Amino acid sequence: MEYKEYNNNYFSWQGVINRKNYIINMFMLIAIFILTSLVPFQNFERYINFKFIYSTLIFSVNFFKFIIIMSALSVIYRRIADFSSGKSYKFKMNMNRVFAFFYVFPLLYLFCLKYFFNFYTLDIFSLALGCFGFISAIIFCFIKGD
Repeated sequence: MEYKEYNNNYFSWQGVINRKNYIINMFMLIAIFILTSLVPFQNFERYINFKFIYSTLIFSVNFFKFIIIMSALSVIYRRIADFSSGKSYKFKMNMNRVFAFFYVFPLLYLFCLKYFFNFYTLDIFSLALGCFGFISAIIFCFIKGD
């Protein structure tokens, strides 16, 4: 039996999410990420005298952005699970590969691998995959699940 509770947990990788909750959750996560990115936290350095407090602030903001990105990945994964729940096993596995290729790989490269393998072609490839992943995340709003 498959777990089919329509939940709104941001950190859960189990279950599915319907279209309405997906749109609301993604809109909130994107808005929080954009607002956090627009605040110039680097300018706070002149107001904070201690470097430790300033570096802790910058680390906390970047960690918060990372949590938002992981929450968005969770929501996208549960949306993929929703519209592939009634399909064949092969379709589910292909959608899991699409998720890993278009969502996990660009973020893994951006956060980890870029510091070890800094190739110009991988930068362009990761950017292209990220753009396609963003467009497909919008398309997932319109695919009807079971």
